[in-house]
Amino acid sequence: MMSTDDYETDEEIYHDACFAAGMCRLKLASEGGEINRERLAIELMRLLGAVIEKREECPSSLLFAIEQLRGEPDEMPD
Repeated sequence: MMSTDDYETDEEIYHDACFAAGMCRLKLASEGGEINRERLAIELMRLLGAVIEKREECPSSLLFAIEQLRGEPDEMPD
């Protein structure tokens, strides 16, 4: 069972999402690739797939970053 210390805070999720997005941008820039929201979301989805395959976990920070880049709403409107 996870203790409360094991749960990520919103701030940690945001920080980790920014870090992952930044690293992907640097990778694309170093390869001379086009950098746009969709391309960055695709790279983050690839990273998410690799993490799931290797660690069998789905980091909430990567999901958050992908959702933000793809413009998916956090909540359904009333």
